[in-house]
Amino acid sequence: MTTDRIAFITGATGGIGQAAAAHFHDSGYRLWLCGRDETILGELAARYPTARISKSDLADPHSLEALCAEVAASSERISVGLVNAGIVKPGHAVDLERAEICRHLDINLRAATHLSQALAQHMKQHGDGHIIGTQSAASFVALPGSAAYTASKFGIRGYYLSLAEELRAHGIAVTSIYPNAIDTPMLRYEAANGGSALNFLSTPSTTDDVVAALKRAQKGKKLEYFVPRSDVVTARLLTAFPGLMRLLYPTLNRMGEKGRQKFLKQIE
Repeated sequence: MTTDRIAFITGATGGIGQAAAAHFHDSGYRLWLCGRDETILGELAARYPTARISKSDLADPHSLEALCAEVAASSERISVGLVNAGIVKPGHAVDLERAEICRHLDINLRAATHLSQALAQHMKQHGDGHIIGTQSAASFVALPGSAAYTASKFGIRGYYLSLAEELRAHGIAVTSIYPNAIDTPMLRYEAANGGSALNFLSTPSTTDDVVAALKRAQKGKKLEYFVPRSDVVTARLLTAFPGLMRLLYPTLNRMGEKGRQKFLKQIE
């Protein structure tokens, strides 16, 4: 195995994170895996004996900044940084506790920007590298019932667009991957707890589909990739005409609720 390339992954204990870890390991990278779940981190350590394991709570400012400092100052060269950790808790804006609003912004936006900055600082010293963010289709389409989540995802998209322009001259690529609904524990939680019906308009994709997009991103290093690929058309259309969704929501919600019930039956 080639050990001079390191893939840094946050949210490594989640479904996408574990699939990404397997992909990078099979591609000859040494892994630096970050997450909160000690049990799964232990399993990952046993599965990848050469991996560096960091238990980190990204909602805790001290834990986050300690990890950022480690990344920025690392003497080991990080070739790829996958900023993947994220949370969602469904709830209408008027009902969601302020602490939960802050948690969405802390993990999905603040932690993502701080870690991306740390990766940029590290990679700038070496003159190359690739920062990849696992974003969401909610970066383009507002999800009623998940306003805090939507806000965090709109925000991180803007940050990555700006970061890409700032780092291009330094040989560092910045890519966002926008999955729609992916069959992970997070989506199953949303399905059972009032998450947006828009997540279930079509059959959820798999983590393998995200890994396929990750492979395309590593090869092409373009700014944005979508899962499924066809979502690029919808995303561009709704970005140009955001008011269009107001007309479509009633119909899409009815269709999505049918999809949710189908999905719940499939996972019973």
